[in-house]
Amino acid sequence: MSAPLSILHLDCTMGQGGQEKDHIHEAVAFARRGHRYVIAARPGTFLLRVAEGKGFGLSVPFRSNFDLASFRIVRKYLVENHVDILVTTSYIDSVLGWFAALSLGRSRPVVVRQRHLLNPPKGMLPYRHFCDFLVAVSDIARFGYVEKKIPFWKVVALPRGIPEPGEGKGPLPSVVPAIPEGDRIILQIGTFQRDKGQLPLLEGLRAHLLAHPSLHLVILGEGPLRPNIERRLEDPRFKELRGRIHLPGWCNPVPFYRRAAVTVISSFREAFPLVALESLYFGVPVVAFRQGGVPEVQAWSEWGDLVDPWQFPSLCRTAVEWALRPDLSCPTLDRIRKVYHERYSIEAAALRTERFYRWAIARKRAGRHSANPYAIVGGSGDPFFDPPTP
Repeated sequence: MSAPLSILHLDCTMGQGGQEKDHIHEAVAFARRGHRYVIAARPGTFLLRVAEGKGFGLSVPFRSNFDLASFRIVRKYLVENHVDILVTTSYIDSVLGWFAALSLGRSRPVVVRQRHLLNPPKGMLPYRHFCDFLVAVSDIARFGYVEKKIPFWKVVALPRGIPEPGEGKGPLPSVVPAIPEGDRIILQIGTFQRDKGQLPLLEGLRAHLLAHPSLHLVILGEGPLRPNIERRLEDPRFKELRGRIHLPGWCNPVPFYRRAAVTVISSFREAFPLVALESLYFGVPVVAFRQGGVPEVQAWSEWGDLVDPWQFPSLCRTAVEWALRPDLSCPTLDRIRKVYHERYSIEAAALRTERFYRWAIARKRAGRHSANPYAIVGGSGDPFFDPPTP
């Protein structure tokens, strides 16, 4: 039986979206498998609060890239706990973590940078030089880094998982919107920020909601753009619709999945949409833009539609067509749930990740963690391999 792993995961994030929740799910899953998994995060953040509540949080200030106090805390933990894998996530912690690991010399852990986003990075230096391996959450994200000249053997695609329905989903909504039993819900979930597309979605659906009094729009989430959305709803053009557009905030989405007729993903970019997986598990079709990691989810589900990127009129029209279907039952639900358990459960994601971590550790011990594993003497094992100049 393989020895338990010791893993330290750094993330200086201030948010509480899918990325942070994924860290928690991964830590819990690794703990269930007998490993030590600790999350280091900033004081007062959602991530640290939840991690400490579950017994695996470590408070680190993360004030800057070269914050000496944070460096000392991370380095001390690496030494005292014989860390095998150091995971970094954001710019500050990726710099601090890399140099803390390097300071240990040959006994340092393998450094793995996770990348949950599809947003273009400001610079490639941390991805090229401040980690041994880069883990992207989808094939399309991995290909993006390969196109940026990151060696293909350094970038690994590991799709994330979602928990069992209702597990770790947060509190139920404090106020349940009054939606008549026979009415249909168009559901959108995400942090209120520009790249999630809530404002253009509101504008695109306005005429459809006016034309179909049985339709409701539920937008779950919080974020910096919530005041903008609330101000938009105060516009006289939305006067007739205010009773059918609901903003319950961050809460357990399961009651809404159970009632939703369709989930619309209006994001301008999505590396790997966990909301799509959750929706499909509940038999709710997904309508989204054909971009990022969305096609990877839709390719096997065949339940919903993809439209051309950023064409909001088409997105809204297609979502309404799905919402108004006479029969809301999903004919492929059994197959969707089978795929979930095989590929996208938290347990399946943790098993994939653990296998990768053990492979990375073995490569480091062999002194080949930075070498092309496809290179062979006298030639190349992969068309991407560029042999060094003699």
